[in-house]
Amino acid sequence: MTNDAQQAGRAGIYCKLVLTTFFWGGTFVAARFAVHEAPPFFAASCRFAIAAVVLMALVARQAQRRGEAVPVPRSLREVLGLFSLGLTGIFCYNAFFFSGLKLTGAANGSLIVAINPLLTAVLSAWWLRERIRPLQGVGLAVSLAGVGVIVTRGDPGVLRTLTFNHGDLLLLGAPLSWAAYSILGKRAMGTFSPLVATAYAALSGTLLLIPAAVLEALGGAGPHRFSILGWVAILQLALLGTVAGFVWWYEGVKALGASRAALFVNLVPVFGTLLAALLLGERLGWPQLWGGMLVIAGVCGGTVRLKAG
Repeated sequence: MTNDAQQAGRAGIYCKLVLTTFFWGGTFVAARFAVHEAPPFFAASCRFAIAAVVLMALVARQAQRRGEAVPVPRSLREVLGLFSLGLTGIFCYNAFFFSGLKLTGAANGSLIVAINPLLTAVLSAWWLRERIRPLQGVGLAVSLAGVGVIVTRGDPGVLRTLTFNHGDLLLLGAPLSWAAYSILGKRAMGTFSPLVATAYAALSGTLLLIPAAVLEALGGAGPHRFSILGWVAILQLALLGTVAGFVWWYEGVKALGASRAALFVNLVPVFGTLLAALLLGERLGWPQLWGGMLVIAGVCGGTVRLKAG
């Protein structure tokens, strides 16, 4: 492959990762509509059940076009590997995220989830032996600072008033789960394509979420139905946030490595803030704009490849 083709392919991966974080920023807005109408595990089950059906249909169609059988795990190790994706990136992430947010504030939650790229970089260096380049470390620090500006709205005093509780410990499981999902996915894609790995992750995650939704219902967790607007939100979460977003995320992890792809996650609160201002009428001030610029600068700087490196 020529250098021009390699650069074009890498640019395409970058665009997909940016679009992925845009979709994920929109999931915060969509989730607000969804969980306002139904309990969180029921909403999550609907989201990933729809996504699993669509993803498995895409896998079957792709196999049919190639004249091949639908890819299936052929050993216990492959079954457990694919199951671990649904366990970490879908079930555990949602369980920790929603359970933690019940016991802690939004500011604490945003700060804890913002360490996702840092955890992924550290675990990737330890587990996958991925090298953390100096520019990547600088980009990570700058983008993390930008997230801090967005969360605190430019007021450092907010950090002094934060107190941490059991909900924060639960919420810490969310970025740990996502880091594990990214790293395990890197290994799974040695055998399966990003589409196939994501399809089986969604399927196994759904099978784990449904019992949690049943227990939620038995506990008297409110009505289990959506309005038209609620279903539109669920479809956004399923088709854009999961089908497109998760597949493109794994394409980025496969091409760039888990630690470098994780830098893009810091764009999620930037897009989430912009979409909340546009769709929900939330106030957008200079701290959010400056923080967003820092995040973008950090992501761009952290993904630069030096010729010598």
